[in-house]
Amino acid sequence: MSARISLDELDHKIIERLGHDARVSNREIGREFDLTEGTIRSRLKRLLDNRVIRVAAVTNANRLRNPILAYLWVEADSAADIEKVAESLASLPEIGFVATTLGRADVLAMTLVENGNELTDFLHQTIDKIPGVRRVRYSLGQNFIKHDYRWCALVD
Repeated sequence: MSARISLDELDHKIIERLGHDARVSNREIGREFDLTEGTIRSRLKRLLDNRVIRVAAVTNANRLRNPILAYLWVEADSAADIEKVAESLASLPEIGFVATTLGRADVLAMTLVENGNELTDFLHQTIDKIPGVRRVRYSLGQNFIKHDYRWCALVD
């Protein structure tokens, strides 16, 4: 794991600029900020090497045929089961987000489904069979209002 690094104003400006268009060239960023392409290149290398940022393609869920974001609120059998349940959920390719939580449930997982039948099958055939899962409650997102994809935890 890389050490934590301090970010200055230029780092934040570069990150913000890439958040709008990650395909922009170092030369273009340099022109916009009145800096050399080499300065931008070295800053980007530092940000990438220290895992502050990752350049990746993002799928626009609004362009999918019928996206339904399912929030799965999972209760574990015991406190000792929480991490194992979270890791099992994270290993599923259908799950795009997993976090342990305090309050409503022990684990929150999110997945995109196309319809209620797909969600029901996934819950009964997969989630319910994970050792340590006591109960799953779910909420369905109807409309995507805002999701700032520029902020996330980078995971392998």
